[in-house]
Amino acid sequence: MRSFGWLHFTDLHQGLDAQGWLWPGVREVLLADLEKLHARCGPWDLVLFSGDLTQRGSAAEFARLNQTLQQLWDHLRALGSTPALVAVPGNHDLIRPDARRPESLVLGRWDTYPEVQVEFWRDASSPYRALVDQAFAPYSEWLKNHPFAGLQLQRGMLPGDCSAVLAKDGLKLGIVGLNSAFLQLGDGDYTGKLALDVRQLHAACGGDGPAWVKECDFALLMTHHPPNWLQAKARDELVAEIAPPGRFVAHIYGHMHEHASSVVAIGGAQGRRELQGSSLFGLEVYGGKVDRRHGYTAARITVDDKNEATLRLWPRAAKKHAAGHWRIVQDLDAFELGDDQGTRPESLPPPRRRTPPPPPPPPINPANLIATGPVPSASTSGSHPSISQTAPIPLGVITSLSGGAPGDSGIFYSSIAARVQPPGAPYNINWHVHRAEEERTALNYLDQPGAPVVLWGPDKFGKTWMSQFLTDMVYQADGGACRVVAINLDTFDYESRSDYGNFIREFAFQIVGSIGGPEDWVPTLWKSPGSVNQKLGRLMRDNVLPLASTRVILALDRVDAVWGLPFKDDWFGMLRAWAEDPRLEKLRLVLGISTTPRRLIERTTQSPFNLSPPIVLGDLTRDQVENLSHLYGLEWTHQDFAALMSLVGGHPYLVRLAMHRANLAGGLSARELLAEPSNLFDDFLQRYARRLHLHPEMMAGVKRLRSDSLAELDSDTSAALESSGIAVEEKVGFYRLRYRLYERLRP
Repeated sequence: MRSFGWLHFTDLHQGLDAQGWLWPGVREVLLADLEKLHARCGPWDLVLFSGDLTQRGSAAEFARLNQTLQQLWDHLRALGSTPALVAVPGNHDLIRPDARRPESLVLGRWDTYPEVQVEFWRDASSPYRALVDQAFAPYSEWLKNHPFAGLQLQRGMLPGDCSAVLAKDGLKLGIVGLNSAFLQLGDGDYTGKLALDVRQLHAACGGDGPAWVKECDFALLMTHHPPNWLQAKARDELVAEIAPPGRFVAHIYGHMHEHASSVVAIGGAQGRRELQGSSLFGLEVYGGKVDRRHGYTAARITVDDKNEATLRLWPRAAKKHAAGHWRIVQDLDAFELGDDQGTRPESLPPPRRRTPPPPPPPPINPANLIATGPVPSASTSGSHPSISQTAPIPLGVITSLSGGAPGDSGIFYSSIAARVQPPGAPYNINWHVHRAEEERTALNYLDQPGAPVVLWGPDKFGKTWMSQFLTDMVYQADGGACRVVAINLDTFDYESRSDYGNFIREFAFQIVGSIGGPEDWVPTLWKSPGSVNQKLGRLMRDNVLPLASTRVILALDRVDAVWGLPFKDDWFGMLRAWAEDPRLEKLRLVLGISTTPRRLIERTTQSPFNLSPPIVLGDLTRDQVENLSHLYGLEWTHQDFAALMSLVGGHPYLVRLAMHRANLAGGLSARELLAEPSNLFDDFLQRYARRLHLHPEMMAGVKRLRSDSLAELDSDTSAALESSGIAVEEKVGFYRLRYRLYERLRP
């Protein structure tokens, strides 16, 4: 039996005036009811919060919200649940702009300005989008920094648009949250006046909403408002493009302060299910009378051993006892409920069939491994290897012998490169973690001259592997007719860095060696007249480019090793000139940097880093981390991934390091791995510590930072810490430690 459980909260209205003295009593009956309900339908994996978390959307209210939620999370943890939080904003989670602003007036008449709608959705820098971003700024800041995440959020087009995937027991539950409140910027009745757009869905799901949903076994859509609050055109778009029958298990929303549920099936199509939640703290005054509403819903999707799936709800509502006090009970006013206070099981389509991950390898005693012959390895520099060379290479003849005893490592080496690749190993296509959007962008740049691919990310974030993946793809696309020159600038010795002439000469030798050209090309050209730049340009134009009938990829790793050298501007200027020279139209540049591009750009007309937007290689997403765990033969739970990522985020190297150790330990869970005393991350941290001690200004910066709060840093210190991956900029000039693990670097 496999299942996903969640709690649906909505309309807390943190900061509502009367809440200050009424919430403590509501909180107590809520916590008591959660304890009773947990025994019936817990534990819960998620808390879905469908908006109006606050009353006025201020930073102070969001700070207070964190305190309120922390009390709730502490209680759930004590009950045995460690849920992740996924939220969308409501119409109270914003700071209302001046109603007299032209942008406010125009957005208030959205349906009469179709040309504004076009601009709004197409141009992220439009004044109308800027107004919405500004109104939801405190919410966006809270969403970045609140401590209840647990899942990797993919953010979308508007503030609060997001998607997340909960993977558990071999199943995936997808959650898509869309901002339905971006037009409700003032007072008044907005029924039938709001909007949603399918572009919100696509942007929140990595560019293709339907494809993203198909990768999940079940998916939920969450907004703040019910469909009847949308304009007619937006309602049509909701049912036709965003949530057609069968795409989502349910559309979850709040706003109306009371429970409601419906399933509508028309013309034989699958049913469209809507689940409206009761307000957690609803308080309205009508004609001098106070109307209070408090409630929530627990829900669970269950998949039995026959692969049959069902959905059940446990709706809860506050009622006044005859004695006059409040208590939370089953909501019999809105639902027919069974003996366990839940709805009857509703059948769902079975989980979507996908290719399962490979099973964990059978146990084997490493002493029984037999190897004949040397271990070949794919080259990481020099002439470009054929595609077959990037695939796993057998270790001579390696066989598995039966009889592994209990407690063996559980590793089966049919190919060391393919099975348990250690972190930091050479590139191998089978272990490459795909970043679909970044790869598509880079390959698009490589299809045209004059658009360098600038791969920007901290050390050990996969720039080298991404570069090699891209060159492999070009090599395949060109049928082997392209040539690749791969150079790591960190390999240049002291003499080569001493002056520009030596540097360019060494660069020329590296190009010729990588392309496999004759050794006398460089000495011969260096006897000819002209500057070193001109000589190198002739080498590229007359000798190197003619070797390829399609493209020549110049892949330069650790380009910012040149930063700080007195001739850096001359060399960067030469690369830019090459990118813009029509005589070099076969040339494509791939530049790997750790330093922020803006720091490398001093002269805008001489920099190759501003010809095309840099491609940021950041943390791996939750899905990418899960996919990587399958390669290591690990069967980790949602809690395991949450434990690892709360410590090291999606750091590509550290995630691999932990998974490699877990594999060697026989498939250890992440929670066990991180709980036991271990030197797992010591070497990695010691390298950083040595660097910090050599640079006191960096150490001083680390002392000021924490992983859970922001601090201001000067530009030099922040650039050094950001490039190393220790710090991350959350808002302009303000930084935090990138991971909780880095707290150990603070003295």
